Amino acid sequence: MSNLKALKEVAKDLSALIVEDSIAIQNQMRVFLEKLFDKVFVAKNGLEALEICKNYDPNIILTDIQMPKMDGHEFIENLNKTKHSSKIIVCSAYGYSENIEKFSKEGITNFIQKPVNFDQLTNTLLKVIVGEKDEDNFEDELLKNLVIIKKNKAPITLINHYKGLPFIHEGIITLVKEDSIKVQTLNVQVKVILKEKTSTIETNNSTIKVRLKEFDEQNNELIFDNLEKLEHSPKKREVIRVVPDENFTASVFKKDDRYSFEVSTISTKAISFEVKFFDEKIKLNESVNLTLSFNTYYGTSYHDTQTHKERVDTKATILKIEKLENNLTKIVMLLDLSIANKKILEKYIYQREVAIVKEFKQISLE
Repeated sequence: MSNLKALKEVAKDLSALIVEDSIAIQNQMRVFLEKLFDKVFVAKNGLEALEICKNYDPNIILTDIQMPKMDGHEFIENLNKTKHSSKIIVCSAYGYSENIEKFSKEGITNFIQKPVNFDQLTNTLLKVIVGEKDEDNFEDELLKNLVIIKKNKAPITLINHYKGLPFIHEGIITLVKEDSIKVQTLNVQVKVILKEKTSTIETNNSTIKVRLKEFDEQNNELIFDNLEKLEHSPKKREVIRVVPDENFTASVFKKDDRYSFEVSTISTKAISFEVKFFDEKIKLNESVNLTLSFNTYYGTSYHDTQTHKERVDTKATILKIEKLENNLTKIVMLLDLSIANKKILEKYIYQREVAIVKEFKQISLE
């Protein structure tokens, strides 16, 4: 069965309200919806729409945002003060991401960009009408909690790190299924998630690691699967850690042995490596000597900078040795930096942060 036929079947006994000040768009949508719904009402602004809702309580509302007398935001705000059962879909030329904070507060999770694509409208209407039918039957406690969050229109927090830098923004859950969830958030968070292919979601009572399954660009929705509950939040990092640049090197010395490992991340507290075919000569809790070499930059004028080669010699303690996939081993060392060396490393990390931000801004959202 096609989506249009499926929609006609589930909408045949329902009513819909179009809130739109453009007569041309009104007529276009009315003709389409009258073939599907039992009753279709039309209002040209929020005031008229409130009156219709008061008398008829339509099942579905499709509303514009920019309208005279009372705009869409004010209409939704006033409607939410009443006892209504309407499902609201915003149809606007103004993007969802630009209005996500307002929409989140108003409980809006369904958005269609103008000019309206009727295939998208069909899919959205179908999702709104039948998408929640299985949510009340979940047995898994995590899914039950996510359903409650979705129904209460409560915001969630998405946490990602691009080369160590944190990206933390709110989002909203638009759909919960047995094996996946759909989420909407700001474009900047979408960009880093598309890059990382994973994210961490914090709710009011849990932290969940998720994998990006798909990005629905048309509806600006991220589809996540592989939901895994975590014990700790990655948001609570004490210090900034970054992925160093290609000029950053580290040498580890243990008695007469020297090891040159590729650095994964660096902070003023710890350094981590991912080592291929680790020979296990370095043991947990052992103390080693560490030499870090990197460049910092000093400005001699607004347009001119000079490169300064830095060297930091310090002791470090092996905090973690963890076996990974593909014959990799993760090694984390705690640094015992002097005050002077800490200041040098802080300068490098700050400059690296700036460089990573510039790099991220140049990444296109694909």
